Amino acid sequence: MDSDILTRFTDGINKFNNKDFYECHDILEDVWFDVRGSSRRFYQGFIHLAVGFYHILERDNPKGSLSQLNKGITKLEEYQPEFQGVELKNMLKKIQICITEIEKIKNGKSESFDIDLIPKIKFDKARFII
Repeated sequence: MDSDILTRFTDGINKFNNKDFYECHDILEDVWFDVRGSSRRFYQGFIHLAVGFYHILERDNPKGSLSQLNKGITKLEEYQPEFQGVELKNMLKKIQICITEIEKIKNGKSESFDIDLIPKIKFDKARFII
């Protein structure tokens, strides 16, 4: 089952990096369900990020997006700078930039969100601990 978690996590990251956030959320929620211990919050953090970006891109819901992105950052911060082969420190800084831009939309100071601001997850599969 552990190698299956790595396979599914890798699939989830690929969906995130391809901006398929709904599928990413589904895959990572499935992984989160199977994981036990202190790393569960790590996976849950990525679920929040995927849902947050889905809300802004597919639902035009900046309030929901901000809620989910902030939850994701809060959960992932404790695993910095890197965990399970995922570089977190720089990624979280870039997500904070996304949050700032989405806040502008929420406050009526911007019309649209630039999808190119969303960072790609840098993942080294060799550093994933099974």
